[in-house]
Amino acid sequence: MLVIYDTIRPAFFRYHITMKTITMRHNVPGSAPGILFHLLSFFTGSKSESLYQRLLRFIEDAHRDGVIGDGRYAVALGKAAKLNRFLTITGGKKMSAHEFTTDVLMEYRQFLYDEYKYVPLYPDLYPRGSGHHWPKKRLRDTTVVHDLKILQAFFAELENSDEIRRSPFRKLSMEKRRIIMHTMYDAPVFLRAEELKEVMATEVPSELQWVKDLFVLNCAIGCRIGDLLRLSPDKVSVSEEGIPYVHYIPSKTARLLSTNKEILTPLIEPALEIINRTGLHFMDNNHHYGKQRYNKALRQLLRYCGITRKVSLFNPDTGDNVYKPLCDVATSKLARKTHIDMLNKVQINYYAAGLHRSGSDAVFRYTSLELKDRYELLRAAFGV
Repeated sequence: MLVIYDTIRPAFFRYHITMKTITMRHNVPGSAPGILFHLLSFFTGSKSESLYQRLLRFIEDAHRDGVIGDGRYAVALGKAAKLNRFLTITGGKKMSAHEFTTDVLMEYRQFLYDEYKYVPLYPDLYPRGSGHHWPKKRLRDTTVVHDLKILQAFFAELENSDEIRRSPFRKLSMEKRRIIMHTMYDAPVFLRAEELKEVMATEVPSELQWVKDLFVLNCAIGCRIGDLLRLSPDKVSVSEEGIPYVHYIPSKTARLLSTNKEILTPLIEPALEIINRTGLHFMDNNHHYGKQRYNKALRQLLRYCGITRKVSLFNPDTGDNVYKPLCDVATSKLARKTHIDMLNKVQINYYAAGLHRSGSDAVFRYTSLELKDRYELLRAAFGV
């Protein structure tokens, strides 16, 4: 074996260099040099990155280059850890990106749905009291698709850089790929105006006051919860007309903006009262808040305030809707959706009352209105 190796190594090396030169000079696809490179790596005994290691490098590079922010970076690392658990359980920890076939992809997809079954079987991979929230039931389609999308982007990057010949996603038939990446989203869930007023008017225990303040303020401002928790008193100003407002750059899209123009949102009386009373200190003023903690407290608040209206949720197992109390399914997105719905409805009412001219696009262009107009619109929406 050593004699054969010593004989063919120089030839493999020279041919690899030649093919690489041709590829760079004439823009030839790099699959042939790539194959030779891995053959050479096999004979020289050099070890290539495992799939998990390469995925981590992909995520780190995306974070370093500003493609993903801190929040998406943390989420991506969590999804990579999930893949690593799958590879550990199936004995594929040393698997390379080349070895991740469509069959393995479909096995991983099934694992994502049923990972909760493995939690009691592998206590070393799913330790108790570690601060993690391990799955307790079968995942929904939307969650599985989101987990697969990062892998799809990862393999597309490897294909574009000639590290693999073809992504396992592209080896699937078009129909199969459409089915496994399909998501059905639930209808938007939001509070009706009278429900929000009920929350605002309800006296709550001291342990729920912080979540009430945070939720009502979020409904009034309409920003993402992460942006709200990043606000500080120096982000509150007063216009020349005497209208108080907050100004901020949305963190989720900040890296994609071409200018540093801030979003300006007027503050109606309930929002201003909360800001003056709390100084914008919520959840120990930690904007890296525990989403589970906030969601749990929000549901307790809504239940206490009697917000029990049934809303529809799609059940992928039965292919039909199920109906649950709003207080049991509320999340941190509820306030933003409530804000948008209330403004849309009050603008439609203005249109119907003749306060907007016929055909006016101002009905659905809240952000293009002047600060004073938006202030009056918010007051009308909240009935203050």
